[in-house]
Amino acid sequence: MANYNVFSDQQLQSLLNEGDELAFTEIYNRHWKFLYTAAYNVLRHKEDTLDICQSVFMWMWENHQDITIKTSLRAYLYTAVKYKVANLIRQGKVRESFLEDVLGSEIRADEKLELEIKELRHFISQLINELPDKCRDVFLLSRDEHLSHKQIAERLGISEKTVDDHITRALKKLRASLGKMATIFISF
Repeated sequence: MANYNVFSDQQLQSLLNEGDELAFTEIYNRHWKFLYTAAYNVLRHKEDTLDICQSVFMWMWENHQDITIKTSLRAYLYTAVKYKVANLIRQGKVRESFLEDVLGSEIRADEKLELEIKELRHFISQLINELPDKCRDVFLLSRDEHLSHKQIAERLGISEKTVDDHITRALKKLRASLGKMATIFISF
């Protein structure tokens, strides 16, 4: 029986492509801890981290014939874990479990909603601050001071058409950044 721990990652990958279970086991043993640590440093949640690592290795075994790695095996696996972590974060599952860990499982639904609204308002505020100066000024006069397009135009010495263009541009940027949630919270 061959001693798989002396094989390079490239040799192990070739053996894996042929369906060698021992090569897969060596890849797992060699890279599992690194991948777990990388995912855990972001997620700070043991179960989610284990699920992601297991999912990556399961996918690797199930697709072993089709895998072509152009970088190093470690970089390939790290990238797979990184995308799984990003997807989990994007789906909001990490934030939910983080809230439960930090604030306890006794958080009432209205408290969660209040916290989510606060986070969303903060995010919208950041997006507004990233707008070009004139566009941001026009948008804030419209939304915060509830001025009409005519009043904004008079105050800033620009045409109503320019006011309309700035507000349209700001709303497009916000909607693009917020997705479907934008129509609910921008229409205040």
